[in-house]
Amino acid sequence: MGIFSFPCKRKKLINALRKLGLVVENGSKHDLAKCVHNGGKTTIPRHNEIKREIVKSIADFLLDKEFEKEKLLDLLK
Repeated sequence: MGIFSFPCKRKKLINALRKLGLVVENGSKHDLAKCVHNGGKTTIPRHNEIKREIVKSIADFLLDKEFEKEKLLDLLK
């Protein structure tokens, strides 16, 4: 399961990603998160609660060596 073993609220995840310097844009059915440092993009579903697998997937895809996953975990607590 790793360090992301909990579901989290969508708003909290988006705020944490913005604090880490990612750009989050609103779409029609999903939000789009972009990392300006490595060019990665991914979607964030519009569910009130985001499953741990999706949080882990977003962190693995967007966060590189410049952004530590522990920082995201601290922001989501």
